[in-house]
Amino acid sequence: MGNQPSAPKITPQDKAIFQLKQQRDKIKQYQKKLNHISNKQTELAKIAISKKQYDKAKIYLRFKKKQESMILTTFQQLDNLENLIGTIEFKLIEKDVIYGLEQGNLILKNLNKELNVDKIDKIMDDLADEKMKEEEISNVLGLNSGLNRNDEIEIDNEFEKLNKEINSTSKESDIKLPEVPKDKLMPDVPTGIETQKQEEEQEKSKEINQTESIAI
Repeated sequence: MGNQPSAPKITPQDKAIFQLKQQRDKIKQYQKKLNHISNKQTELAKIAISKKQYDKAKIYLRFKKKQESMILTTFQQLDNLENLIGTIEFKLIEKDVIYGLEQGNLILKNLNKELNVDKIDKIMDDLADEKMKEEEISNVLGLNSGLNRNDEIEIDNEFEKLNKEINSTSKESDIKLPEVPKDKLMPDVPTGIETQKQEEEQEKSKEINQTESIAI
């Protein structure tokens, strides 16, 4: 079987508030009853007056007056109960706030104990000792070369500057423009005159060849 959620614990304060609210609700119900009776007495008085039973009508009105007095008393009691309930509920809230402040103060004290000044000073001293050991080792190995912190910062800045210059130069050199072709893009197109000259030279060449053949 699975674990069922435990029922909320009912405190004596919860019981007291519940009882006060029950009394308040009973007074409200009693008020409604008195109002109903009062309205009924008014109706009876009207009927008696209509029948000219004036003495009877006054009796009804006197009874109504007593009901109104009781209603006024119930309002006072109801107001007292509402104020009492509100005061108790507010005090319970104050109690929860005070408890929260106490718990928070306790946690803060524990944190302050863990982070006390002596402990922090010891940690800082240990860090300083380790830093000194690191510098001594670097000096022995010749890693520091007499450079201080400002020198290291300047070296880093110069490195970044050179790195940017080299990267920008390499990017520019990577961009190659196309070479101009050396060969002719298109062959020469013979004009009409050149074609005629070629034909005449060919005819002359044929005639010379025929003359040479006859002579032989």
